[in-house]
Amino acid sequence: MPLKTMNQKQLWDKLAKENSRYYINSDLGRDITEEEFVESGENDYQEYIQFDPLIKPGGIFLEIGCGTGRMTEFIAKDFRVVATDISGEMIKRAQQRLPGIDFMETDGETIPLPDNSIDVAFSYLVFQHFKTKEMLVNNFKEVYRILKRGGLFKVRVRTDKIKNMESWWSGIDCDESIAEDTGFFLLQKERVGDYGLWLWLEK
Repeated sequence: MPLKTMNQKQLWDKLAKENSRYYINSDLGRDITEEEFVESGENDYQEYIQFDPLIKPGGIFLEIGCGTGRMTEFIAKDFRVVATDISGEMIKRAQQRLPGIDFMETDGETIPLPDNSIDVAFSYLVFQHFKTKEMLVNNFKEVYRILKRGGLFKVRVRTDKIKNMESWWSGIDCDESIAEDTGFFLLQKERVGDYGLWLWLEK
């Protein structure tokens, strides 16, 4: 089925079945081993969460786009973690890898959690794959809704403009204005080359 006629849930279920480790972390190539996969998750956890002075350990932590739990297993050591993904196949594999962690499949537009229930929300290498502005906006609105007052949302988005949305890795570009329009206060931002942007946002 061409990507233009395949919705995001179908796409990521398909990719999970083909080669979940590669499509979660393509930097290490299609032959990435389980050991390399786990090591990359720990390294990214340390760099983007554990050693981030704006993220305080403890509390309830939401990971959006957890895949098969590459970073989740390390997040769970410092937080009570809820991990979500649009792909039911990814969630099934995550539950098999890491029993006992709270994994949740979503529709990619809404997050089935109560208002004001999360201390920290985090997403890495996920929002860059959203194909429409509507999907981006809906996710920012949902994160704002479920965060506690004063809660933190750290997210990486793409800034390069992709004309062809047929590739699995493609997605729509955005900047901090989409978050501010949703009600967030911008604490900090950091450019990632000419293709990405980290945002630290407070409710």
